[in-house]
Amino acid sequence: MKPSVPQPPSLPGPPSAPALQDFARTQRRAGRSALFGLALLGLVALTSPLLAYREELENAREEALAHLSVQAQVQAEALGVHLQLLEAELQRLAQHPKLILEDGPAGPEVTVLDNALHHTHLFSEGVVLLSASGRRVWSDPPAMALGESPVTTRPWFRRVQREGVSDINLLEREDGPLVVAVPVVRGGRQVVGMLVGELRAGAKPLPGVSAKGTDLTLLVSLNGKLLLPMPPQNLRWTTQLASDLIALVHAPGRITLADTAMLGAAAPVPVPAGVSGMLLAVLENEEHNVAPLRYRFLSQLILHSALLISTLIVFVFLLRRSYRSLLRAEERLRHQETMAALGSASQLIAHEVKNALNGIQAALSLLRPASSSGEVALPALRAQVQRLGHLARSLLSFGEPRPMLRRPCDLRLLVDEALQSLRLLPEAEDVRIGVTMAEGLTVHVDPALLVAAIDNLLRNAVEAGAVARDTGLRPAPWVQVSLAREGAEAVLLVEDNAGGVDPKLEPRLWEPFATARAKGIGLGLPMARTAVEAHGGSLTYTRLPEGSRFSLRLPLESAA
Repeated sequence: MKPSVPQPPSLPGPPSAPALQDFARTQRRAGRSALFGLALLGLVALTSPLLAYREELENAREEALAHLSVQAQVQAEALGVHLQLLEAELQRLAQHPKLILEDGPAGPEVTVLDNALHHTHLFSEGVVLLSASGRRVWSDPPAMALGESPVTTRPWFRRVQREGVSDINLLEREDGPLVVAVPVVRGGRQVVGMLVGELRAGAKPLPGVSAKGTDLTLLVSLNGKLLLPMPPQNLRWTTQLASDLIALVHAPGRITLADTAMLGAAAPVPVPAGVSGMLLAVLENEEHNVAPLRYRFLSQLILHSALLISTLIVFVFLLRRSYRSLLRAEERLRHQETMAALGSASQLIAHEVKNALNGIQAALSLLRPASSSGEVALPALRAQVQRLGHLARSLLSFGEPRPMLRRPCDLRLLVDEALQSLRLLPEAEDVRIGVTMAEGLTVHVDPALLVAAIDNLLRNAVEAGAVARDTGLRPAPWVQVSLAREGAEAVLLVEDNAGGVDPKLEPRLWEPFATARAKGIGLGLPMARTAVEAHGGSLTYTRLPEGSRFSLRLPLESAA
């Protein structure tokens, strides 16, 4: 029965891709939900002033109609009183006993009429006394126009003569003046003539009848005839319009007049007994009531929209910044977990390699060269063992960095120590190494950690030069090491002519395990930079025409 072989412990790995994708999808869904909620809130914020505008518009329309109804009633009453006054004055004269038409324009009639109506202000166009046959008996002014058609054919003349009642109507056509006709009755019911007064709204304003700006007052007979004003401004009179105006008596509301939306109300005009009925319609441009509300609504809408857009922009900006912070945190977490997993793996591997190297080194220490070929093989074996030892130390330092033990050190001695270990490399024989170092540069560092960082820089340069020689890129590779003072800093330059770092690798040059060489594992530069920055210094890379330059800067002891 074979003994069971213990399995090596499983190594921790980086977080799975599906988990990260689920996390990203959750973030995107949360962002979309927040944007949807903000858009819904904005819709409500924009709908609120719209509903308020519609309500205010309806209230303003109702208030305007109520005001117009009262205005129409007041103006109709005023016009009715005025027309009754005109009819009463003519009625008083028609009943005067000296007004006898049978004897023609005799002295008493003329005296009475001249005294009462000469240059009267009651009738803007004048007053005329007509006989029953339509003959002019007297008029003021004497040349007062009575129209072109025979007077006896006029509807008002025939009605007054036939029924013996007063009438108020148009003189002749739709563009003529308004007439107030009163019968002259003798012998009980016999109409022997009539007194006719003419007035025109444009010549002298009538109480309750006006046309100012976009507002309009119309006097309409109950049979649909427009009486005043004459002519109305931009008005095409139709039967339908007359019906709409008459309907305003019982239901004030909207009406379209000359392609303009108007609010209107109407009221019956109290006229003398026997006079045909008429009504007064008061119209007002609806825009007068809507314009202030629309301006206020647009102002509120613009303000709300500006606030909403500003809020949305700020929200999107903050959301994008938060999302990017989450992505960076996620990337850092993924990097840390990856590095932790790699560190655990490298530490396990380094322990195994180090244990094997200890046995190999012990065996090599017992070997003695038996021939000249052995004198060549043993140093080569020792060099490879040293290389593996360096690899093991790098892996151990990466997996479990030790705490720093800082003390004042001469930087020149630390560089010399790194150079001495470098000369044991087989590649050092193929690369010319030049050294120029200033003295008296004291730094406060952990010597072991800093020597390891410098050793990594020098090894990379020498190994790159050897590869360039083997590939034929540089027949005579060289590495130049320079140490000098610049102000309060010590500057170590490591330059080579090995062609420089692969351009594709430059963005990831300082990342762990990023390497383009078959022999490297990509830990030297990241560990060197971490060590230098832990001492308050910096490590940078510069591409040269023929190769590379790494600049290591450390604060001097006096400036630390």
